[in-house]
Formats: sequence, structure tokens, C-alpha cells
Amino acid sequence: MKEIFKSIGNSLKHLESLHAVFSKPDNYELKDKSFTYEIYKENDKELKVLFKKIDIYSELYGEDSRQMILADLYEYILLGRGYYSLKNTEQKESFIAAMLHLVNILMCYEAITVSDKLRIKVLEELSKKIPSIKNEAKYNSLLKFKGKIGIPDSEADSELNKYFDKMLPKTAGGLWHELLVYIFLLRNNIGYIIPLLLTQRFIGLEKNIVPPDFLIITHDKNIYGIEVGIKKEIQSGSFALQTNIPTATLDTINSRNSDRCPACSKWIQFCPYVIKSYADFSKEINNIQIRCIDECSLYSKTEILNGVCKYTKYSRNRAATKEYTHHDYADGYHYHYCCVLEGVTSEMKRKIIEAQDTTAIKTHFPYYSGLEELM
Repeated sequence: MKEIFKSIGNSLKHLESLHAVFSKPDNYELKDKSFTYEIYKENDKELKVLFKKIDIYSELYGEDSRQMILADLYEYILLGRGYYSLKNTEQKESFIAAMLHLVNILMCYEAITVSDKLRIKVLEELSKKIPSIKNEAKYNSLLKFKGKIGIPDSEADSELNKYFDKMLPKTAGGLWHELLVYIFLLRNNIGYIIPLLLTQRFIGLEKNIVPPDFLIITHDKNIYGIEVGIKKEIQSGSFALQTNIPTATLDTINSRNSDRCPACSKWIQFCPYVIKSYADFSKEINNIQIRCIDECSLYSKTEILNGVCKYTKYSRNRAATKEYTHHDYADGYHYHYCCVLEGVTSEMKRKIIEAQDTTAIKTHFPYYSGLEELM
């Protein structure tokens, strides 16, 4: 990630260097000082006034929409520029693997919802790099806050929760679902993908249209809109009516791509086996659920059962005849398996391990419902 940020920084430094040179009259030859320099200075002055008039600066970095801007930067890196590197199958496979690893990193960032120490370190680092952030009204309140924040069982008030959200790029899966849908569409070879994530308005002189997140041109030359996330039916319906392009919404809530462990309140990431398999186009995926004990080739059966893998999920309903399900975590929710082993008694832990419960110990491939007809 550091190299990515360095490359983006170099692009900004390059543009800054051009501006710095052309802004100084001493850099011009005498005959050009009264010509090119004056033209540059005049247009730069007008740009400053007009950019302020349309408030373009807050669209590039500002408290109100910062989480959207940060997400846009990732999407520019990956879907605005990164896709140019996808020249062959091998590179597409590497791209899919990279996206899954990035999603894992984005999930890691959200550990600051429950970790006071990490949250304080992030805020302190931000204030060093961007001193003005300390002047924001809620900054000190967030710095001093202790407890869960930005999640359903948050201990913060609504205003502090909203401010916290502005510290990360589109929290609670907003960004990573968009990235995952892109590779889901690519992996399933539905057609040609047109990301509209950075073009959330089709601008006309008098009217604007809000498009979906993606357009798909199928192999049989049909066009469909793809909207990430349910509860956007009115927006999708309006786009379809105005453009005659059918639009489908993808269910992110029940996708199994965003299971938050109820025990530790952290997201459960994609395991190395999932990433390796999903990025292998020769591997046909017929079932999104993986029985880790039987299918995983990266950890031994004993390692999985003993919770060595930090990615393994556990989901089980209590069964009257199965003593190894008689514990608080047998409630149908998806947990980190290692959190379950840590949370039960030593005797129950022994029973769970000995049971070798292939039904409960699992993980999942990326999948979104809503495109079954196209697939």
C-alpha cells in the first residue's frame, strides 16, 4: 500500500512542480515574462475565483463528504487507472486477488470501531499530516471517546458516530462491496463492465440523471444497470424509466461478504484459500460455501479445528442431541471460529474440537444475489 500512496503522491508533486515553475516570473526568458507568464497568472487568478465559487475544494477534501472522497481515491486507483494493467488472463487473476487482499485491509481499518488505542493512533497521525483536522468541532470529542463507535451497538451519540464515519473510506462495506461487485462481475464473465462509481451524475444542461454503479454490456449486446445494495429501488427505477436500461440491485446485506463477528465486533475477512481459489479462473465455483475441514489445502485439519486460522467462520444453531452446540455462540450468527473457542469453557472447547463439525466451521466465496438471470 505504501508504494501506491507514493505513486499517487508523485503525481501530485509533478503537477505542483509545473505550477511552481510557471508561477514564478524569474523562470521566464525576458520576452516571455510579459507574455506567457502574464497569461498564466491571469488564468490562474480567474481559476482561483471560479473554483471558490463552485466550491470545488470541498469536493476534493473536506469534513462533510470526506468518507466519499477517500473511497473515490481507491476507486480511481483501481478502476480509473488500475484496469489498464489487465491485458491478459494472468493479470486479471492477479487483479482479483489484489482486490480481495485490499478488501481485507479495508476491513482491518474498521477495527478502530472497537479499539480505543488504534483509534487514538489514527487520529493523532491524521492531525500530524493534516493539522487543520484538529479544528473540526468533533475531533477532540472523538479523540477522548472510549468504547464502541460507528457500529450498530455503538456507545456514542449519533453526531459522534457520523463524525467517526468521516475518518474512513465508506465504512460498513460501502467501498468494499463496490470493489467486490466489480470482480464478481469480472469473474462470472457476464459481459463488458463499465464502472460508474466515479460518475454518480450524468450531467445535462437542464437535467441530471443518477446512474447505477455499473453498466454491463452483455455478450448478446444488451445493456443493464447494476446497483450495489438494496433499498435503492426508487433511484434504480427512475434511471430505468429515463434511459430504458433495465437495472438490477444486488443484495449486499445477505451476501456473506460482510459478516461482522458478534463476539469481537470485527469483520471476518477472506481467507488465503478463498483468495487463491477465486483468483484462479480455471477453478469452477459451484458452491459459495466452503467446508474448511474438508476443503482447505492451506491448513491441516488439526490446525483448523484448533482455531489456528484467523479467517475461519463458525455458524451453528443449537441442537438438543448435540452437546457440542450447547453454548451461547450456537445462535445461527457467523462468528470468528477462534473467538468461539476463546469464549467457551475449556470443556466445551474440547467438545467442539472433537466434534469436527463440518456444518459449523466454514467460510465463503464472494457472491451477490440479483443477477441469476444474467448468469
